Amino acid sequence: MLCALCAYAAPQSQDFGSLARAAQAAIDTNPAQAAELYRKALALKPDWPEGWFYLGGAEYGQGHFQQARDAFEKGLPLQQNSGTAWGFLGLCDYELGHFDKAIAEIAKGEEIGLGSNAGFETAVRQRAALILIRGSFFDKAIAQLQPLTKHQVNDPAVVEAVGLCALARPDDPDKLTAAQRGVVDMAGQALWAATSQRPEDAKAGYEKLMATYPIEPGVHYAHGLYLMDFDQAAALAEFRKEIAMDPAHWPSLLVAAFLETREGNTDVSLKYAEDALKLAPATFHWLCYAEIGRSLLAAGNPEKAAPAFEESVKLEPDNAQTHFYLEQAYRLSGRRAEAQKEKAEFIRLKAAEDPLSLPGLIRATQQR
Repeated sequence: MLCALCAYAAPQSQDFGSLARAAQAAIDTNPAQAAELYRKALALKPDWPEGWFYLGGAEYGQGHFQQARDAFEKGLPLQQNSGTAWGFLGLCDYELGHFDKAIAEIAKGEEIGLGSNAGFETAVRQRAALILIRGSFFDKAIAQLQPLTKHQVNDPAVVEAVGLCALARPDDPDKLTAAQRGVVDMAGQALWAATSQRPEDAKAGYEKLMATYPIEPGVHYAHGLYLMDFDQAAALAEFRKEIAMDPAHWPSLLVAAFLETREGNTDVSLKYAEDALKLAPATFHWLCYAEIGRSLLAAGNPEKAAPAFEESVKLEPDNAQTHFYLEQAYRLSGRRAEAQKEKAEFIRLKAAEDPLSLPGLIRATQQR
């Protein structure tokens, strides 16, 4: 009798529908069992897109990131319009340390749409922000996180990432000391309040940050960025304090160079920009050359400014603003044909440009 029942059960266990239903029933309570059942079902029906997706989710939940990645990758040709699958693929590559792949996959997921699950979107955007922070792209990281404000997210991991941006620290959060974590969290709360359009909370947050950590690296820089929107003189004073405390804080040097040029202090701004060039990551050298050029142009030296702008354009050819300044340098140097060419390129690029580059500098460039 028992043998007869076993003989009856065996073929039933290989039925695709039974396997799929059993896998779905186990997905939340027993992901290991669910993954096994999904694999068996997919062996019978390899063109089942949901099966690959849920297999990837089951493996991801167990920390099997390579297996999860393989599953999502196999399923994507069957569901190219699944932004969630692209987001999960990015999460897998993040965990595997494939950061360039991860950021591209997450961008694809965002373009299609990450779905309505706020927790999933938070995880995806937070990982993308951490990748950008590693490269010192702090403004891009904030832009990556800003859409979470619609969910009124106050996730500690998001606040921590925002704090690293506020202080311009390209650090791994897992390697922060307890003392560092305190200042990062407080800076993150203040900037997140500002990003979330809570001005009173932001004001109180920055006041608390300045009172609690007045000599911590990055704090005067963070406060300066906050002040940029409504008091640029006070902002410049904060950047000067940061530079005095830490002459190697290249983001402060760059933003201060911009503001010093506006104040007419071109000797100071030129020194700041040249110092920033020696200290900033290579991906920001175009911006350093642009600020060197602006200092020289404002000082009445268009002939010397032009080579700096040329170097900036060579490194970042799609930035419209640099073409605008190079056009000015050429025109003031009597190089009319070259100036006309740069003017045309500026006009071509301007409409589509999104020059996310450095905290504070975007807002500043919009006020030129």
